[in-house]
Amino acid sequence: MTPPSENFREYFGSGLGLADELPESYVEACEEVPELLADDEDGSYRAFRDELAQHIRDSSYPPHRTADSQWITDEWLRNVWYDAFGPEPPPGDPFPVPREDWGHRRRTPFMLYAIHQTPERSSPGAPAWLAARGLTFDDVNAGVGISLTGQPASVRPAPEGWLERLHDLTERGLRAEQPGER
Repeated sequence: MTPPSENFREYFGSGLGLADELPESYVEACEEVPELLADDEDGSYRAFRDELAQHIRDSSYPPHRTADSQWITDEWLRNVWYDAFGPEPPPGDPFPVPREDWGHRRRTPFMLYAIHQTPERSSPGAPAWLAARGLTFDDVNAGVGISLTGQPASVRPAPEGWLERLHDLTERGLRAEQPGER
């Protein structure tokens, strides 16, 4: 199993992992990604990005709360990936979100906290963020569905075969089994 590295914990904990606790820090962290990648002389930010992709691919980042399943955690990480790194799915993602769902049927934390009805009411980085993802303010404001619980749609149901995949990844030592997976 690959536990989160110190590098991962440092970058993730300084913004991208804080969407619910500190939305402003999350938005700022998402808007800083292009600059961090451009100025990544030591490769630490690219290593963080690669490790995030690995955690999504291997379902190896454990849920924070016992009430969350690994699927919920993986879907949350897919939202973080999209918000931070754009519309291309993480390399090797076995269950990528269809590109046409983003901003239409699926809402991410950045969309919730940074994009409002007009550019003037939104985060300063929102126009560039939308353009990089091929979305508009109208797309995000008009196309987001509401789940049966009344929450914005941001998670799909786990696909068929997903639990078997978890068992295989666990047997191969790529992740730790979580409560309720057997």
